[in-house]
Amino acid sequence: MPVTLDKTPRAFTVFMQNGTVRGVTLTPEADEDRELLNFNAHWGDCFDVYEVTAIDRYAATIRAIAAHDRATAIEDYMGRVGVTYGVARTVYRDCRAWARALTLEGRASWLTNGLKCYAPLKHFALIETMRENGEPITT
Repeated sequence: MPVTLDKTPRAFTVFMQNGTVRGVTLTPEADEDRELLNFNAHWGDCFDVYEVTAIDRYAATIRAIAAHDRATAIEDYMGRVGVTYGVARTVYRDCRAWARALTLEGRASWLTNGLKCYAPLKHFALIETMRENGEPITT
């Protein structure tokens, strides 16, 4: 009898602290259980809580780390430029749209230290897009 792995996406809750994954669990289905889990993890254990959809715990960890990195890049932009979260998030979305519109060669040509120094949020969006597309990243 053939064995098949279950590739059904599930909801996972990932607990992070200072950018390090501390735990991964299936997200409870009931709203009350989910809220209690998030409350205890955030206020009781001082964890950052990320709810992601993935096929397994490892994939959930990777998605949570990406979400944490994205949040950190947006917060950094807010601090550098002095704008609100909404404005910074809009700028990030614009940067992602710009990076996705480029060709493979175009993205590679923009991958410079100058972009990293003077437009770190745009650089982050470019790197994130290249990772999603499986493109080589060399700086």
